[in-house]
Amino acid sequence: MRYFTEEFFKEVERRLLEDPTWQQNTKGIKTTILLTATDQSASFLIKVEEGMTSVNKVDPATQSEFTFEGEYDNWTKVAKGEVDLQSAVLKGMLKFKGSITKILFYKDRFIKIADVIRSTQMEF
Repeated sequence: MRYFTEEFFKEVERRLLEDPTWQQNTKGIKTTILLTATDQSASFLIKVEEGMTSVNKVDPATQSEFTFEGEYDNWTKVAKGEVDLQSAVLKGMLKFKGSITKILFYKDRFIKIADVIRSTQMEF
């Protein structure tokens, strides 16, 4: 399946929902993360609430607690593991909006999302 498409993110959603460790580690969390490929006009909202996770295609102007946006080529580098999300932000490849303190608090849990994305079969 093609990376950064609705089909791809529905697979990511399915895998997170089927992971009991993810569900346990996200109890007590209520947040949203918007991922946008700016040159593809593709945005996906990851909603985490009390152990449940949904991922839906949304308008790029959708409000969220955390936002990561950048060009598709930069997202593919993250997906391939050529650069991690934090480094991509620090290098200016992706723009981040939201509370740095809060995202760092969630960091260990949210690394799982990146792991699931990287381990999902995809085409670029």
